[in-house]
Amino acid sequence: MEIYLAPLQGLTDWIFRESYCKNIGGFDKTFSPFIRVQNNGFYRPAQCNDILPEHNQHQKPVPQFLGNDALSFALFEELCLEHGYTEVNINMGCPYPMVTNRGLGSGMLPEPAHMEQFLKEIFRKTQLAVSIKCRLGLDTANEFEALAPIFNAFPLNEIIIHPRIGKQQYKGKPDREAFFRLASGLKPAVCYNGDICAKADIMEIQTGMPRVSRFMIGRGIVENPFLALELKGIALPANEKAGKLKSFHSDMIELGRQKYSGDLNFLKRFEEFWLHHAGFYRDGHKVFKQVKKSKNLAQYERVVFEAINTLQFP
Repeated sequence: MEIYLAPLQGLTDWIFRESYCKNIGGFDKTFSPFIRVQNNGFYRPAQCNDILPEHNQHQKPVPQFLGNDALSFALFEELCLEHGYTEVNINMGCPYPMVTNRGLGSGMLPEPAHMEQFLKEIFRKTQLAVSIKCRLGLDTANEFEALAPIFNAFPLNEIIIHPRIGKQQYKGKPDREAFFRLASGLKPAVCYNGDICAKADIMEIQTGMPRVSRFMIGRGIVENPFLALELKGIALPANEKAGKLKSFHSDMIELGRQKYSGDLNFLKRFEEFWLHHAGFYRDGHKVFKQVKKSKNLAQYERVVFEAINTLQFP
């Protein structure tokens, strides 16, 4: 079984990945949040910093591309080759309207003809191993039926499927039955992504589709940093968990200091992280409130380490 870290904007950037993989571990592969390329240029050039080698000493992520034309992909590939990457992922799953309305992310899924031409042009020239991360569709899971033959026609490294449709965003439950039905006809290796919170979730997925042995987790790992290890059957003693959690947070704080100028920018970056991570603590809602009330980095540090010191690990 292989466990992947999902590419979540604002959450699993290099600060999180480096701190996590150095101090806790458990991932077989990590993915960078998407780098958006449009009109022959990088939409936000700062996104490229996430894959710089100096920011990725303890893990080497799979860079993720967000775009919908071969010229943009060629620019992205040039960046990746420059930094020594050999594998990339194409984002066909982002569900947010500001992306999908421009035919990007899951906005590509209702256009099989365009997607087929896009992949033809990419595979004609690429020097990289290419995988796809997608949803079952934008408006309906039936869209995937037209996509499967296209995916099967190309030498994709793997297909990572989040079994919701784009219009759902992250609401409702993943449609695992549709995943079993639609993914079973795919030739490339399949990775499951979506609401994996416990070993029982993996057992259910493998019961429905035994050949799936790759699983991607995102928000679940932000809430419970030991989830990847637990999924692999690795149990740590309470004192070791506490030590690893403190080191993890210490490194995120240090790397955050390096990236952000001023305490307010730092605190804003970590507010969304704590929206999910607070669920790991018995009185997580109180911890989250204290994080939001922090006016400076020193206050934030006190809140974080007091919360860890009160944790009771099983």
